[in-house]
Amino acid sequence: MGSWLSKQLEPTSAHFTYLVLSIFLLAYAFFSDFIRNRLHLSEPPLATAVGILFGPRVLGVIDPASWGWSDSITQEATRIVVSFQVFTVGVQLPKAYFSRHWPSVAMMLLPVMTYGWLVTAGFVYAIMKTDWATALIISACLTPTDPVLAAAVLQG
Repeated sequence: MGSWLSKQLEPTSAHFTYLVLSIFLLAYAFFSDFIRNRLHLSEPPLATAVGILFGPRVLGVIDPASWGWSDSITQEATRIVVSFQVFTVGVQLPKAYFSRHWPSVAMMLLPVMTYGWLVTAGFVYAIMKTDWATALIISACLTPTDPVLAAAVLQG
């Protein structure tokens, strides 16, 4: 029966990716109040942990390299998504927000975010045994610089 089912469904690694992503998003949506308020975790570190767990290095369920995509396609898709996020956050800001709050924005962007980026890169470098450039890239993803997260902070 198992072979009949697999012949009918013909699952690929992309289908498993859709399944894992959907289950993660549904689980986070159901338990987001508990995760954010009781465990004090945000979505990016959890998504990173799920990606590492199901990725090619641990369980091997998700392996985008086997899909035939090149890095240029992934990079361009990421640019489009991030540009839409930044534009949406910029439109939602009040008109005179930056002129009133520039000292706190400058404090968060320059010393605080740079320090968080470098400390996170140090942990990634030490734990994952990567080179320094890769650790900086991964820490840039983990440091809370996400415009959607920033919009959530602004809106309360």
